[in-house]
Amino acid sequence: MRRLLYIDSSYTLSQIRERGLDDVLRIRFLDGYFDRVWSAHPVDTHPTAKSELGPAGKPVFENLSADHVFVRGRYGRYPTLARIAPLNVLMALGSFVAALVRLVRREKISVIRAGDPLLCGLIGLIVARLTGKLLVVRVNAHNDMIRADTGTPMMPSLFRFHFVEKFIEKVVLSRADGVVAPSQYYADFAKKKGALVERIAIVRYGNLIDRRHLVAPSERALLDDAAFLQRLNERRWMVHVGRLHRLKHAEDCYDVVSLLAGQGSDVGLLLVGDGPLRDVIKQRAENDGLSDRVLLLGNVNQDVLAKLLPQCTLALSPLTGRALAEVAFAGLPIVAYDLDWQREIVETDVTGVLVPAFDIKKMAEGAAWLLQDAECRKQFGEAARARAFNLLDPEVQTREEVNVYASLLDKSGLVGSREQSPNNPSQ
Repeated sequence: MRRLLYIDSSYTLSQIRERGLDDVLRIRFLDGYFDRVWSAHPVDTHPTAKSELGPAGKPVFENLSADHVFVRGRYGRYPTLARIAPLNVLMALGSFVAALVRLVRREKISVIRAGDPLLCGLIGLIVARLTGKLLVVRVNAHNDMIRADTGTPMMPSLFRFHFVEKFIEKVVLSRADGVVAPSQYYADFAKKKGALVERIAIVRYGNLIDRRHLVAPSERALLDDAAFLQRLNERRWMVHVGRLHRLKHAEDCYDVVSLLAGQGSDVGLLLVGDGPLRDVIKQRAENDGLSDRVLLLGNVNQDVLAKLLPQCTLALSPLTGRALAEVAFAGLPIVAYDLDWQREIVETDVTGVLVPAFDIKKMAEGAAWLLQDAECRKQFGEAARARAFNLLDPEVQTREEVNVYASLLDKSGLVGSREQSPNNPSQ
C-alpha cells in the first residue's frame, strides 16, 4: 500500500469547508495512486483563521473519510501559556512533530510531502529524517522575489529575519528527495537554493483547480442572488481574485479603477478574497466616492466563484497563483504584471495585456483598451482558456506528479513500483 503524509498550511480545515475546497483534499490521492492520506496543518487553529477548536492543546486527528485523516495542529500547546506566545507556539509545533513521527511509524507511511520549503518543509524534513522516509517539497512561491518586494520575511512571526528563512530554505531544498515546482521560475528558485536539478520536476497548478472551473463559461449556471446579478448588470466589472495583502499588490487594482473612473469610464471592481488591506481599500473607496464601484466580496466558495467569473468583463492580476488559472479557465481577458509565472498565461495581444511590474498606469491603460474593444476581449478570453488547458491540463499534471512519487519509490525500494501506478501511460 502507498500512504502519504501531506503537510500543508495553505488552508485550515475550517477554511476548506467554508470555501468548498473539496478538490484541495481530493487531489492528494492523485487519482488513487495513494491508498490512504493524512493531511496535516501545523497551525490549523491560528488566531487569524476561524476554527471551532480552541487555539491551544494537543494535535487533533479528525476522520474525513475511511481513507483520509486531517491532523489539526494547534497554535499553542497550553492555554495557561497564552501570554508567552512564542514559547507556546514552539511547544505546540514540537508536539505536532512528535505526533507526526509516531503516525508515520505506526501507519507505515510511504512518503512525506511538504507544501512549502519553510515551516512545512522544515517539519517534513525533521519527520523524514527521524523515520527514514522520503521527502517531497513543493515550491509554493519565489520567496526571494517577495522578500525583496515587501522588505519583510515570509513568516515574520516565526522566523523574524530574512537570513533565517534563507538558511531554512537551503537546508530543506538541498536535502529533499524530490522537489515539485509549478513553473520554471519556481524551479530556478529551488535550484538556487541547492536543490539538485535531477530532483526537480515541474508540476503545474492544473490538478489543484476545482473541476467547476473547467466547465465552459457559457455552460455555468447563473448566481442564485437575483439582486446581486442585477447589480452586476449595471456596469462592466473588472475582477481580482486573491488575498488582499501587500505582497499581492491588491491595492493596485483599486488604483486602476480609480484612474479609470477619473477618466470617465463607468467601470467597477470586484475584489474576491480577504486580508489586511480590506479596510484600507474600503476607506479609500468611501473617501473617493467610489463605494458603489468597488465591491469587497470577501472569501467565497468555489461554486459561487465559478459562476461569478464569467459575469465579469476582464481580470486584473498584479500577482496571483492558482487564481490566475481560474480566471483564464473562465475565459476572461487578463491584464497582469510581468511578475512570477504570469507571462506563461498572459501574453499581450494574445490572451490579454502584460505590463511592467508595479506600473499601475500601464495596467489602467491595458484595462481601458480592453474595455473599449469587445471583439478583442472575446478573442483574448477564448485564447486564455485554451492556453490554460494546454499548459495546465489536470490529467497531465496528475500524471506528472505521480511520476515524481513513483520514481522515488522505485529507487528507494520502500514500496510500490512505477508499473503499479494507475496513471502510467505505458500500460
